[in-house]
Amino acid sequence: MTKKEQILHTALALFAAQGYDRTATSRIAREAGVSEGLIFRHYENKAGLLEAILDEGLRQIAGTMEGYRLIENPRAAVLDHIRRSFILIREQEAFWRLAQMVRFQPEVRVGAAAKLEAINGFIVRQLAEQFSKLGARAPQQEALTLFALIDGICIQWLQAPEQYPLEDMKDHLINKYRHEQYGLG
Repeated sequence: MTKKEQILHTALALFAAQGYDRTATSRIAREAGVSEGLIFRHYENKAGLLEAILDEGLRQIAGTMEGYRLIENPRAAVLDHIRRSFILIREQEAFWRLAQMVRFQPEVRVGAAAKLEAINGFIVRQLAEQFSKLGARAPQQEALTLFALIDGICIQWLQAPEQYPLEDMKDHLINKYRHEQYGLG
């Protein structure tokens, strides 16, 4: 791992654990084993570091979604999106924890809003395309509904990962969308 990657990795872990506003760049530098000056050489400021983390998250999400976009059957693509979403939630818990925190911190959200909206917009557009192929009467609304369901489940799980039945919810959501009226069954 390069020093630049180590800075990103450490910042993500600290931002997710402590919150963006409570994490000093000096602590990131110390835990990453680099000088604080190196952080500012790679990222103009702490907000730039957050932006780079969100960019990397968007890149990873896009890569994951590219796989199911190649699935020709739209029903299978929607169901695969649900499965992949739950895999991403578990594998990238720190990123999702940070994204949720940022959404509810107005002073941070202002700078990160465009990145978060890009991530959310990308996901919704991909889902709407699949729902359109399924012949849904309102593909955009169907996409927003599924996005909101997954988002809500994610928030609940992040609040209490040991107690929240994430796998059961994934299975329930898959069964629900497998049997929807517009051809997912």
